[in-house]
Amino acid sequence: MKKKNVYDKIKEEEEQIKEYNKPKKSHDIKAMFSQRLLAFIIDLVFISMITSIITMFVPVNDTTTKLYEEQNRVLEGYVDGTVSMEEYVNQMVDLSYDISRQTVIVSIVAVVISLLYYVVYPCYNNGQTFGKKLMKIKIKKTNDKELTMNDLLVRSMINNSILVNIINIILVLFLSKSLYLSTSSVVSSIQYLVLIISLIMIAFTKNAQGLHDKVCKTEVVVADTVKEDVLCTSEN
Repeated sequence: MKKKNVYDKIKEEEEQIKEYNKPKKSHDIKAMFSQRLLAFIIDLVFISMITSIITMFVPVNDTTTKLYEEQNRVLEGYVDGTVSMEEYVNQMVDLSYDISRQTVIVSIVAVVISLLYYVVYPCYNNGQTFGKKLMKIKIKKTNDKELTMNDLLVRSMINNSILVNIINIILVLFLSKSLYLSTSSVVSSIQYLVLIISLIMIAFTKNAQGLHDKVCKTEVVVADTVKEDVLCTSEN
């Protein structure tokens, strides 16, 4: 009987230790919709500037240069009234397709930059991009577990158009012009719809989570209310 009591006591202590070590939900302050929106816009402008500067050093061939010149000529013709609306739209669509095919390397570089900025950088910067740092907010897991690089990757694929950009690169390489234009239009429309739905969810739902947050089980909170010494890991 004595041995049984000792055993029960040990088991009880083990259960207490397990319960103590379980992740506990902290009472974090949700980031305001305006903070998240401003951070999103700041990040968009910042990454666009960085991408433009870096891709300036990516060499382009003479064909691409001529296509850009032709695009400018069509635009000037439309402004001057020598090119009709229908002609303008048709020519710009054709030129955009040709330019996309000629600048695949630039598109790949842009995707890599986006991955570094939206995935790697916040992974080692307490879940913060430049925009989120300015707005003093950050990404974290809803269960207070460590934020992983996989979480940020999936989140960015949905929220920052990285997946759409990758799909468009594949489409322009392997599909005909007409099929590419129609498919790319559908993919882009889906991306815009996802963004609109996410904005509505963030603005009007109790947990203020967008689709990307729901999928990755993340939330955006005020940075000062969470532990700043937790580093991101590359594992789930």
